[in-house]
Amino acid sequence: MLLGSLWNFVRSMGRTSIEVYEWQEADVRQRRLQSPPNFAKLTTRQQDLTFSGWSLAHAVVKADYLDRRNLAMPGFGFLLQAEGLIELGRSPLQLRAGASKALNDVSLTGLSARVGQGLAILYGHSLGLAFAAHLRSHVQGLPAGSQGVEHQDDAMADFLFANKHKTVVIESKGSFTLKNNDPTAIKSVLKRALTKQVDPWMGYLQPAPSNGFVVYSCLREASWAPSALFVVDPEGQGGDPPQLPFGQDQVLRENYAGWLRAMGLPDAAARLVRSTFGQEDGFPAEVSFHITKIGGREYAFRGDYVDWPRQCCRPWIPAIGIDLAVLRAISNTINAPNVDFEKSLQDLTVQTTIERQGYASIFPDGSLFGPIAGTLDSLERIRL
Repeated sequence: MLLGSLWNFVRSMGRTSIEVYEWQEADVRQRRLQSPPNFAKLTTRQQDLTFSGWSLAHAVVKADYLDRRNLAMPGFGFLLQAEGLIELGRSPLQLRAGASKALNDVSLTGLSARVGQGLAILYGHSLGLAFAAHLRSHVQGLPAGSQGVEHQDDAMADFLFANKHKTVVIESKGSFTLKNNDPTAIKSVLKRALTKQVDPWMGYLQPAPSNGFVVYSCLREASWAPSALFVVDPEGQGGDPPQLPFGQDQVLRENYAGWLRAMGLPDAAARLVRSTFGQEDGFPAEVSFHITKIGGREYAFRGDYVDWPRQCCRPWIPAIGIDLAVLRAISNTINAPNVDFEKSLQDLTVQTTIERQGYASIFPDGSLFGPIAGTLDSLERIRL
């Protein structure tokens, strides 16, 4: 019964898209909009964000595991819950009829927030940002005594994003209940998130991020206005003088540590992050990975993925994997803490592109989520 439901869901996971509207920072920061507010004049329509259902699920799982406080169940839990509420195979993306009333307020708010975080990650990818860290986890993971750690109790944005050239802060918001593009309601959400969760952290972090974004995701039923993302991206600093240490290398480490946790390797994840601060978290151990080629590159999967009793079921079971070259770079960094992790990934990230084989989603950082077809070619033991 479970596999039958999953099979039907997998078949429906096609390409989809969502409208994107950018707001000017000055309009969002106004005390109130001119009456009556004109949505078309207040926003600029951007290119639609296009993705697959598996990419959204991939992003939601990644967001879950970037936050070390809240390891939500990946894959099945989100997919089976979302299957009854979201038309992931329809373009544009939309809720199923009645979805906004299908769950109680707490459950609906929780799921819309998770989808909002996933769409924010996909939006970050569209900006050319490949790596993400959960901001609160980053701050709480700083060495004891770091100046400015007292700000960890303040309201925080969700993510730090980075590529080889810049870093940005992104706060995500999500809703399944806003039926229309109501300028006043949308502006209220954007302004509150901007002033309370993004602005202060643009000033707290040193060096200061290049930009700060708020990404508000509104998924809607077919009888409503089309689903949409609303974005505002102020530049510059705000808040107190910079205090908290922050660098791209640490974002890279936390990005991959989150995915190691999703793969069932929490000790290796801790070693990858903490090696920056010289802390010990046990000794590396050899882990067996099955290797397969997808889109001309090799990917590694833990053995539990291939232990399903029926080979025929494997193409429809979500796999959690990673580019083998990236995994080897992670291993080198864990086993030799003086290795420059950022430098070791520079050539790899240029080669790692978003390619898909079957239904699987592959992100620019080399992480993979979704069903894979074909055989697993070899076995390799890697010290993590």
